[in-house]
Amino acid sequence: MIPAAVVFILMFLLKSGWLAPYGDWGQSTPLALGFILIFAALFGKQVSRLKLPQITGFIVAGILCGPYVLKFLSITDVQNLQLFDGLALSLIALTAGGEMRIPQLRGSLKAIGTMVFSQTLAIMAGFMLLGWLGRSFLPYFSGMTPGQSLAYAVLLGTLATATSPSTTIAVIMETKAAGRCTDLILSAAVVKDFIVIMLFAFSLSLAESLLSPELGMNLGSVLHVLEDIGGSILIGLAVGGGIILYLKFIRREMAIFILSIAFFTYQITHGFGFHPLLICLIAGFLVQNMSAQGDSLIQEIEKISLPVYVVFFAISGASLDLGALKAGWLFALIYVVWRGILKFVGTYWGSRWSGQNREMQRFGWAGFISQAGVALGMAIIIENEFPSWGGEFKTMVLAVIAVNQIIGPVLLQKLLVKVGEVGKKFTVNSISRFSYSGGEAASPEK
Repeated sequence: MIPAAVVFILMFLLKSGWLAPYGDWGQSTPLALGFILIFAALFGKQVSRLKLPQITGFIVAGILCGPYVLKFLSITDVQNLQLFDGLALSLIALTAGGEMRIPQLRGSLKAIGTMVFSQTLAIMAGFMLLGWLGRSFLPYFSGMTPGQSLAYAVLLGTLATATSPSTTIAVIMETKAAGRCTDLILSAAVVKDFIVIMLFAFSLSLAESLLSPELGMNLGSVLHVLEDIGGSILIGLAVGGGIILYLKFIRREMAIFILSIAFFTYQITHGFGFHPLLICLIAGFLVQNMSAQGDSLIQEIEKISLPVYVVFFAISGASLDLGALKAGWLFALIYVVWRGILKFVGTYWGSRWSGQNREMQRFGWAGFISQAGVALGMAIIIENEFPSWGGEFKTMVLAVIAVNQIIGPVLLQKLLVKVGEVGKKFTVNSISRFSYSGGEAASPEK
Protein backbone atom coordinates (compact mmCIF):
# COMPACT_ATOMS: atom_id res chain seq x y z
CA MET A 1 0.00 0.00 0.00
CA ILE A 2 2.83 2.43 0.87
CA PRO A 3 4.54 2.25 -2.57
CA ALA A 4 1.20 2.89 -4.31
CA ALA A 5 0.53 5.84 -2.01
CA VAL A 6 3.98 7.30 -2.71
CA VAL A 7 3.50 7.03 -6.48
CA PHE A 8 0.02 8.55 -6.15
CA ILE A 9 1.24 11.53 -4.09
CA LEU A 10 4.12 12.16 -6.46
CA MET A 11 1.76 12.22 -9.46
CA PHE A 12 -0.60 14.53 -7.58
CA LEU A 13 2.24 16.98 -6.96
CA LEU A 14 3.32 16.87 -10.60
CA LYS A 15 -0.22 17.46 -11.87
CA SER A 16 -1.16 20.07 -9.28
CA GLY A 17 1.10 22.70 -10.80
CA TRP A 18 3.26 23.16 -7.71
CA LEU A 19 6.26 21.81 -9.60
CA ALA A 20 5.46 23.69 -12.82
CA PRO A 21 8.56 25.93 -12.55
CA TYR A 22 10.71 22.82 -12.92
CA GLY A 23 9.07 21.44 -16.06
CA ASP A 24 5.84 21.07 -18.04
CA TRP A 25 4.35 17.96 -16.47
CA GLY A 26 0.76 18.60 -17.43
CA GLN A 27 0.85 17.22 -20.98
CA SER A 28 3.41 14.43 -20.74
CA THR A 29 2.17 11.13 -22.15
CA PRO A 30 5.41 9.29 -21.21
CA LEU A 31 4.87 10.45 -17.64
CA ALA A 32 1.27 9.21 -17.78
CA LEU A 33 2.47 5.84 -19.11
CA GLY A 34 5.07 5.41 -16.36
CA PHE A 35 2.63 6.42 -13.67
CA ILE A 36 -0.29 4.23 -14.74
CA LEU A 37 1.98 1.23 -15.29
CA ILE A 38 3.41 1.40 -11.77
CA PHE A 39 0.29 2.57 -9.93
CA ALA A 40 -2.13 0.13 -11.62
CA ALA A 41 0.24 -2.80 -11.01
CA LEU A 42 0.58 -1.92 -7.32
CA PHE A 43 -3.15 -1.24 -6.99
CA GLY A 44 -3.97 -4.58 -8.60
CA LYS A 45 -1.72 -6.34 -6.12
CA GLN A 46 -3.59 -4.73 -3.23
CA VAL A 47 -6.96 -5.64 -4.74
CA SER A 48 -5.90 -9.30 -5.05
CA ARG A 49 -5.56 -9.41 -1.26
CA LEU A 50 -9.31 -8.79 -1.10
CA LYS A 51 -9.87 -12.02 -3.09
CA LEU A 52 -10.65 -10.01 -6.23
CA PRO A 53 -8.99 -10.37 -9.66
CA GLN A 54 -6.02 -8.09 -10.22
CA ILE A 55 -7.43 -6.91 -13.55
CA THR A 56 -10.35 -5.44 -11.61
CA GLY A 57 -7.74 -3.43 -9.75
CA PHE A 58 -6.10 -2.39 -13.03
CA ILE A 59 -9.46 -1.22 -14.40
CA VAL A 60 -10.48 0.61 -11.21
CA ALA A 61 -7.05 2.30 -11.07
CA GLY A 62 -7.59 3.51 -14.62
CA ILE A 63 -11.06 4.85 -13.79
CA LEU A 64 -9.81 6.71 -10.71
CA CYS A 65 -6.81 8.24 -12.46
CA GLY A 66 -8.55 8.83 -15.78
CA PRO A 67 -9.89 12.05 -17.30
CA TYR A 68 -13.33 11.73 -15.66
CA VAL A 69 -12.24 11.49 -11.99
CA LEU A 70 -8.82 12.61 -10.76
CA LYS A 71 -7.59 13.61 -14.22
CA PHE A 72 -4.05 12.36 -13.73
CA LEU A 73 -4.42 11.09 -17.31
CA SER A 74 -5.87 13.48 -19.86
CA ILE A 75 -8.09 12.45 -22.74
CA THR A 76 -5.07 12.96 -25.00
CA ASP A 77 -2.99 10.64 -22.81
CA VAL A 78 -5.68 7.97 -22.97
CA GLN A 79 -5.97 8.25 -26.74
CA ASN A 80 -2.19 8.03 -27.17
CA LEU A 81 -1.85 5.06 -24.84
CA GLN A 82 -4.59 3.15 -26.66
CA LEU A 83 -1.73 2.24 -28.96
CA PHE A 84 -1.24 -0.63 -26.50
CA ASP A 85 -4.72 -1.98 -27.25
CA GLY A 86 -3.71 -3.73 -30.45
CA LEU A 87 -0.59 -5.22 -28.88
CA ALA A 88 -2.44 -6.53 -25.84
CA LEU A 89 -5.37 -7.90 -27.82
CA SER A 90 -3.02 -9.67 -30.23
CA LEU A 91 -1.10 -11.29 -27.36
CA ILE A 92 -4.36 -12.31 -25.72
CA ALA A 93 -5.68 -13.80 -28.96
CA LEU A 94 -2.42 -15.70 -29.56
CA THR A 95 -2.72 -17.09 -26.04
CA ALA A 96 -6.35 -18.04 -26.59
CA GLY A 97 -5.52 -19.88 -29.79
CA GLY A 98 -2.55 -21.57 -28.13
CA GLU A 99 -4.73 -22.77 -25.28
CA MET A 100 -7.19 -24.45 -27.66
CA ARG A 101 -5.96 -28.00 -28.18
CA ILE A 102 -7.74 -30.24 -30.65
CA PRO A 103 -8.01 -33.25 -28.32
CA GLN A 104 -9.69 -31.10 -25.68
CA LEU A 105 -11.98 -29.42 -28.20
CA ARG A 106 -12.92 -32.74 -29.77
CA GLY A 107 -14.24 -33.95 -26.45
CA SER A 108 -16.07 -30.67 -25.77
CA LEU A 109 -17.56 -29.78 -29.17
CA LYS A 110 -21.07 -30.73 -28.10
CA ALA A 111 -20.83 -28.79 -24.85
CA ILE A 112 -19.32 -25.69 -26.53
CA GLY A 113 -21.82 -25.71 -29.39
CA THR A 114 -24.77 -26.25 -27.08
CA MET A 115 -23.62 -23.51 -24.70
CA VAL A 116 -23.07 -20.93 -27.44
CA PHE A 117 -26.34 -21.78 -29.20
CA SER A 118 -28.39 -21.74 -25.99
CA GLN A 119 -26.98 -18.41 -24.80
CA THR A 120 -27.35 -16.75 -28.20
CA LEU A 121 -30.93 -17.95 -28.60
CA ALA A 122 -31.95 -16.90 -25.09
CA ILE A 123 -30.38 -13.44 -25.34
CA MET A 124 -31.64 -12.60 -28.82
CA ALA A 125 -35.20 -13.76 -27.98
CA GLY A 126 -35.11 -12.00 -24.63
CA PHE A 127 -34.04 -8.64 -26.03
CA MET A 128 -36.53 -8.84 -28.89
CA LEU A 129 -39.21 -9.40 -26.25
CA LEU A 130 -37.87 -6.45 -24.25
CA GLY A 131 -38.00 -4.25 -27.33
CA TRP A 132 -41.56 -5.29 -28.13
CA LEU A 133 -42.96 -4.90 -24.62
CA GLY A 134 -40.71 -2.03 -23.54
CA ARG A 135 -42.52 0.52 -25.73
CA SER A 136 -45.28 0.64 -23.17
CA PHE A 137 -43.22 1.08 -19.99
CA LEU A 138 -39.61 2.02 -20.86
CA PRO A 139 -38.90 5.65 -21.77
CA TYR A 140 -35.97 4.47 -23.88
CA PHE A 141 -38.39 2.87 -26.37
CA SER A 142 -41.13 5.48 -26.16
CA GLY A 143 -42.14 6.96 -29.49
CA MET A 144 -40.64 4.13 -31.52
CA THR A 145 -42.65 2.21 -34.10
CA PRO A 146 -42.76 -1.59 -33.73
CA GLY A 147 -40.17 -1.90 -36.50
CA GLN A 148 -37.84 0.62 -34.88
CA SER A 149 -38.06 -0.98 -31.46
CA LEU A 150 -37.43 -4.41 -32.99
CA ALA A 151 -34.37 -3.13 -34.87
CA TYR A 152 -33.06 -1.49 -31.72
CA ALA A 153 -33.65 -4.65 -29.68
CA VAL A 154 -31.93 -6.90 -32.25
CA LEU A 155 -28.81 -4.73 -32.08
CA LEU A 156 -28.94 -4.65 -28.28
CA GLY A 157 -29.27 -8.43 -28.22
CA THR A 158 -26.30 -8.90 -30.52
CA LEU A 159 -24.11 -6.73 -28.31
CA ALA A 160 -25.42 -8.49 -25.19
CA THR A 161 -24.35 -11.84 -26.65
CA ALA A 162 -20.70 -10.79 -26.77
CA THR A 163 -18.35 -11.87 -23.99
CA SER A 164 -14.80 -10.60 -23.54
CA PRO A 165 -12.27 -13.39 -24.23
CA SER A 166 -9.45 -11.04 -23.22
CA THR A 167 -10.86 -10.56 -19.73
CA THR A 168 -11.68 -14.27 -19.47
CA ILE A 169 -8.13 -15.27 -20.35
CA ALA A 170 -6.63 -12.67 -18.01
CA VAL A 171 -8.60 -13.97 -15.01
CA ILE A 172 -7.80 -17.60 -15.88
CA MET A 173 -4.10 -16.79 -16.20
CA GLU A 174 -4.06 -14.84 -12.96
CA THR A 175 -5.76 -17.58 -10.94
CA LYS A 176 -3.90 -20.45 -12.69
CA ALA A 177 -7.26 -22.12 -13.20
CA ALA A 178 -7.56 -25.40 -15.09
CA GLY A 179 -10.31 -27.96 -15.44
CA ARG A 180 -13.49 -28.83 -17.30
CA CYS A 181 -15.37 -25.66 -16.33
CA THR A 182 -12.40 -23.42 -17.17
CA ASP A 183 -11.92 -25.03 -20.58
CA LEU A 184 -15.62 -24.79 -21.39
CA ILE A 185 -15.90 -21.11 -20.41
CA LEU A 186 -12.76 -20.12 -22.31
CA SER A 187 -13.63 -22.12 -25.43
CA ALA A 188 -17.21 -20.86 -25.47
CA ALA A 189 -16.06 -17.24 -25.05
CA VAL A 190 -13.63 -17.56 -27.96
CA VAL A 191 -16.03 -19.42 -30.26
CA LYS A 192 -18.73 -16.90 -29.44
CA ASP A 193 -16.53 -14.14 -30.86
CA PHE A 194 -16.72 -15.87 -34.26
CA ILE A 195 -20.49 -16.15 -33.93
CA VAL A 196 -20.99 -12.57 -32.74
CA ILE A 197 -19.00 -11.09 -35.62
CA MET A 198 -21.12 -12.93 -38.18
CA LEU A 199 -24.35 -12.36 -36.26
CA PHE A 200 -23.64 -8.64 -36.10
CA ALA A 201 -23.39 -8.43 -39.90
CA PHE A 202 -26.85 -9.95 -40.27
CA SER A 203 -28.31 -7.92 -37.40
CA LEU A 204 -27.02 -4.70 -38.90
CA SER A 205 -28.59 -5.54 -42.25
CA LEU A 206 -31.87 -6.50 -40.57
CA ALA A 207 -31.92 -3.23 -38.62
CA GLU A 208 -31.28 -1.22 -41.79
CA SER A 209 -34.14 -3.01 -43.57
CA LEU A 210 -36.54 -2.44 -40.66
CA LEU A 211 -35.65 1.24 -40.40
CA SER A 212 -35.61 1.75 -44.19
CA PRO A 213 -37.95 -0.88 -45.69
CA GLU A 214 -37.46 0.47 -49.20
CA LEU A 215 -33.82 -0.64 -49.16
CA GLY A 216 -34.41 -4.28 -48.29
CA MET A 217 -31.75 -6.55 -46.88
CA ASN A 218 -28.25 -5.32 -47.68
CA LEU A 219 -26.70 -8.65 -48.65
CA GLY A 220 -23.66 -6.92 -50.09
CA SER A 221 -22.50 -5.86 -46.63
CA VAL A 222 -23.05 -9.38 -45.31
CA LEU A 223 -20.95 -10.89 -48.11
CA HIS A 224 -18.24 -8.29 -47.50
CA VAL A 225 -18.04 -9.30 -43.83
CA LEU A 226 -17.83 -12.98 -44.79
CA GLU A 227 -15.00 -12.16 -47.21
CA ASP A 228 -13.14 -10.35 -44.43
CA ILE A 229 -13.55 -13.37 -42.15
CA GLY A 230 -12.27 -15.74 -44.84
CA GLY A 231 -9.30 -13.48 -45.58
CA SER A 232 -8.52 -13.24 -41.86
CA ILE A 233 -8.42 -17.01 -41.56
CA LEU A 234 -5.96 -17.29 -44.47
CA ILE A 235 -3.73 -14.55 -43.01
CA GLY A 236 -3.86 -16.27 -39.62
CA LEU A 237 -2.62 -19.50 -41.20
CA ALA A 238 0.26 -17.60 -42.82
CA VAL A 239 1.21 -15.83 -39.58
CA GLY A 240 1.03 -19.09 -37.65
CA GLY A 241 3.26 -20.79 -40.21
CA GLY A 242 5.82 -18.00 -39.86
CA ILE A 243 5.82 -18.31 -36.08
CA ILE A 244 6.36 -22.08 -36.33
CA LEU A 245 9.37 -21.63 -38.62
CA TYR A 246 10.91 -18.98 -36.35
CA LEU A 247 10.43 -21.02 -33.18
CA LYS A 248 11.84 -24.14 -34.83
CA PHE A 249 14.89 -22.77 -36.64
CA ILE A 250 15.88 -19.42 -35.09
CA ARG A 251 14.62 -18.98 -31.49
CA ARG A 252 16.65 -15.83 -30.82
CA GLU A 253 15.37 -12.57 -29.29
CA MET A 254 12.01 -14.20 -28.64
CA ALA A 255 10.54 -11.23 -26.78
CA ILE A 256 11.26 -8.82 -29.63
CA PHE A 257 9.94 -11.28 -32.21
CA ILE A 258 6.64 -11.97 -30.45
CA LEU A 259 6.00 -8.32 -29.61
CA SER A 260 6.74 -7.32 -33.22
CA ILE A 261 4.47 -10.02 -34.66
CA ALA A 262 1.64 -9.06 -32.29
CA PHE A 263 1.93 -5.32 -32.86
CA PHE A 264 2.35 -5.26 -36.63
CA THR A 265 -0.23 -8.01 -37.24
CA TYR A 266 -2.86 -5.92 -35.48
CA GLN A 267 -1.92 -2.55 -36.96
CA ILE A 268 -1.51 -3.71 -40.56
CA THR A 269 -4.44 -6.10 -40.88
CA HIS A 270 -6.83 -3.83 -38.99
CA GLY A 271 -6.02 -1.06 -41.42
CA PHE A 272 -7.09 -3.26 -44.33
CA GLY A 273 -10.41 -4.19 -42.72
CA PHE A 274 -9.47 -7.70 -41.56
CA HIS A 275 -10.03 -9.08 -38.07
CA PRO A 276 -6.70 -9.14 -36.19
CA LEU A 277 -8.13 -11.00 -33.22
CA LEU A 278 -9.30 -13.77 -35.51
CA ILE A 279 -5.93 -13.76 -37.28
CA CYS A 280 -3.96 -14.13 -34.05
CA LEU A 281 -6.40 -16.70 -32.73
CA ILE A 282 -5.91 -18.86 -35.83
CA ALA A 283 -2.13 -18.36 -35.67
CA GLY A 284 -1.94 -19.47 -32.03
CA PHE A 285 -4.22 -22.43 -32.72
CA LEU A 286 -2.04 -23.51 -35.65
CA VAL A 287 1.19 -23.28 -33.66
CA GLN A 288 -0.29 -25.29 -30.79
CA ASN A 289 -1.85 -28.06 -32.86
CA MET A 290 0.35 -28.34 -35.94
CA SER A 291 3.79 -28.13 -34.36
CA ALA A 292 5.74 -28.97 -31.22
CA GLN A 293 6.22 -25.27 -30.45
CA GLY A 294 2.84 -24.48 -28.88
CA ASP A 295 3.90 -24.58 -25.23
CA SER A 296 7.05 -22.58 -26.04
CA LEU A 297 4.93 -19.84 -27.61
CA ILE A 298 2.61 -19.63 -24.58
CA GLN A 299 5.53 -19.51 -22.14
CA GLU A 300 7.27 -16.74 -24.06
CA ILE A 301 4.07 -14.68 -24.22
CA GLU A 302 3.52 -15.11 -20.49
CA LYS A 303 7.05 -13.88 -19.76
CA ILE A 304 6.60 -10.57 -21.58
CA SER A 305 2.91 -9.73 -21.38
CA LEU A 306 2.45 -8.45 -17.81
CA PRO A 307 3.28 -4.74 -18.40
CA VAL A 308 1.26 -4.75 -21.63
CA TYR A 309 -1.78 -6.18 -19.84
CA VAL A 310 -1.49 -3.73 -16.95
CA VAL A 311 -1.51 -0.73 -19.30
CA PHE A 312 -4.24 -2.23 -21.49
CA PHE A 313 -6.75 -2.83 -18.70
CA ALA A 314 -5.91 0.41 -16.92
CA ILE A 315 -6.43 2.45 -20.07
CA SER A 316 -9.64 0.51 -20.73
CA GLY A 317 -10.84 1.79 -17.37
CA ALA A 318 -9.62 5.33 -18.01
CA SER A 319 -11.42 5.47 -21.36
CA LEU A 320 -14.83 4.65 -19.87
CA ASP A 321 -16.92 7.80 -20.04
CA LEU A 322 -18.55 8.12 -16.62
CA GLY A 323 -20.75 10.86 -18.03
CA ALA A 324 -22.30 8.20 -20.24
CA LEU A 325 -22.98 6.07 -17.19
CA LYS A 326 -24.66 8.99 -15.44
CA ALA A 327 -26.80 9.90 -18.43
CA GLY A 328 -28.09 6.40 -19.17
CA TRP A 329 -27.80 4.69 -15.81
CA LEU A 330 -31.45 3.58 -15.51
CA PHE A 331 -31.69 1.74 -18.81
CA ALA A 332 -28.08 0.57 -18.41
CA LEU A 333 -29.09 -1.02 -15.12
CA ILE A 334 -32.09 -2.70 -16.75
CA TYR A 335 -29.84 -3.87 -19.58
CA VAL A 336 -27.24 -5.34 -17.19
CA VAL A 337 -29.81 -7.13 -15.04
CA TRP A 338 -31.82 -8.45 -18.00
CA ARG A 339 -28.65 -9.62 -19.74
CA GLY A 340 -27.55 -11.41 -16.57
CA ILE A 341 -30.92 -13.17 -16.31
CA LEU A 342 -30.75 -14.28 -19.94
CA LYS A 343 -27.15 -15.42 -19.50
CA PHE A 344 -28.32 -17.55 -16.58
CA VAL A 345 -31.19 -19.04 -18.59
CA GLY A 346 -29.02 -19.77 -21.63
CA THR A 347 -26.15 -21.20 -19.60
CA TYR A 348 -28.45 -23.30 -17.43
CA TRP A 349 -30.15 -25.00 -20.36
CA GLY A 350 -26.94 -25.25 -22.35
CA SER A 351 -25.20 -26.92 -19.41
CA ARG A 352 -28.14 -29.21 -18.77
CA TRP A 353 -28.50 -30.31 -22.40
CA SER A 354 -24.77 -31.03 -22.66
CA GLY A 355 -24.64 -32.97 -19.40
CA GLN A 356 -22.60 -30.56 -17.26
CA ASN A 357 -22.60 -30.84 -13.47
CA ARG A 358 -25.03 -28.97 -11.24
CA GLU A 359 -22.48 -26.32 -10.27
CA MET A 360 -21.98 -25.37 -13.93
CA GLN A 361 -25.74 -25.36 -14.46
CA ARG A 362 -26.37 -23.08 -11.51
CA PHE A 363 -23.32 -20.80 -11.54
CA GLY A 364 -21.82 -21.05 -15.05
CA TRP A 365 -23.51 -17.82 -16.15
CA ALA A 366 -21.00 -15.90 -14.01
CA GLY A 367 -18.25 -16.77 -16.49
CA PHE A 368 -19.87 -14.88 -19.38
CA ILE A 369 -20.58 -11.40 -18.01
CA SER A 370 -17.49 -9.40 -19.02
CA GLN A 371 -17.62 -7.21 -22.13
CA ALA A 372 -14.95 -5.11 -23.80
CA GLY A 373 -13.51 -4.50 -27.25
CA VAL A 374 -15.90 -6.39 -29.53
CA ALA A 375 -19.02 -4.87 -28.03
CA LEU A 376 -17.49 -1.39 -28.06
CA GLY A 377 -16.39 -1.79 -31.67
CA MET A 378 -19.88 -2.80 -32.73
CA ALA A 379 -21.36 0.17 -30.87
CA ILE A 380 -19.06 2.52 -32.78
CA ILE A 381 -20.14 0.97 -36.09
CA ILE A 382 -23.80 1.42 -35.12
CA GLU A 383 -23.14 5.07 -34.27
CA ASN A 384 -21.71 5.60 -37.76
CA GLU A 385 -24.47 3.66 -39.54
CA PHE A 386 -27.37 5.36 -37.71
CA PRO A 387 -26.26 8.94 -36.98
CA SER A 388 -29.72 10.07 -35.84
CA TRP A 389 -29.73 7.83 -32.77
CA GLY A 390 -26.43 5.94 -32.90
CA GLY A 391 -24.67 8.37 -30.57
CA GLU A 392 -27.27 7.84 -27.85
CA PHE A 393 -27.03 4.10 -28.45
CA LYS A 394 -23.24 4.10 -28.05
CA THR A 395 -23.48 6.21 -24.89
CA MET A 396 -25.79 3.66 -23.29
CA VAL A 397 -23.60 0.74 -24.42
CA LEU A 398 -20.51 2.41 -22.93
CA ALA A 399 -22.32 2.62 -19.60
CA VAL A 400 -23.20 -1.08 -19.79
CA ILE A 401 -19.65 -2.07 -20.70
CA ALA A 402 -18.36 -0.04 -17.73
CA VAL A 403 -20.54 -2.03 -15.33
CA ASN A 404 -19.99 -5.44 -16.92
CA GLN A 405 -16.23 -4.98 -17.20
CA ILE A 406 -16.00 -4.21 -13.48
CA ILE A 407 -18.29 -6.95 -12.13
CA GLY A 408 -17.48 -9.58 -14.78
CA PRO A 409 -13.93 -10.47 -13.64
CA VAL A 410 -15.09 -10.68 -10.03
CA LEU A 411 -17.92 -13.07 -10.89
CA LEU A 412 -15.67 -15.24 -13.06
CA GLN A 413 -13.08 -15.54 -10.31
CA LYS A 414 -15.75 -16.48 -7.78
CA LEU A 415 -17.04 -19.14 -10.18
CA LEU A 416 -13.58 -20.67 -10.66
CA VAL A 417 -13.12 -20.79 -6.88
CA LYS A 418 -16.61 -22.32 -6.48
CA VAL A 419 -15.90 -25.18 -8.89
CA GLY A 420 -12.48 -25.81 -7.33
CA GLU A 421 -10.34 -25.16 -10.40
CA VAL A 422 -8.22 -22.25 -9.13
CA GLY A 423 -4.50 -22.97 -8.72
CA LYS A 424 -4.59 -26.21 -10.71
CA LYS A 425 -2.31 -25.01 -13.52
CA PHE A 426 1.32 -24.24 -12.85
CA THR A 427 2.95 -22.29 -15.66
CA VAL A 428 5.26 -19.31 -16.05
CA ASN A 429 2.57 -16.73 -16.23
CA SER A 430 2.56 -13.04 -16.50
CA ILE A 431 -0.31 -11.75 -14.46
CA SER A 432 0.18 -14.21 -11.58
CA ARG A 433 3.70 -12.97 -10.94
CA PHE A 434 2.03 -10.73 -8.44
CA SER A 435 1.28 -12.92 -5.42
CA TYR A 436 -2.23 -14.27 -5.56
CA SER A 437 -3.55 -14.57 -2.06
CA GLY A 438 -6.64 -15.16 -0.09
CA GLY A 439 -8.48 -18.16 1.21
CA GLU A 440 -9.49 -20.92 -1.12
CA ALA A 441 -8.15 -19.16 -4.18
CA ALA A 442 -4.61 -19.36 -2.87
CA SER A 443 -4.61 -23.06 -2.20
CA PRO A 444 -3.73 -25.26 -5.18
CA GLU A 445 -4.82 -28.38 -3.35
CA LYS A 446 -8.34 -27.12 -3.27
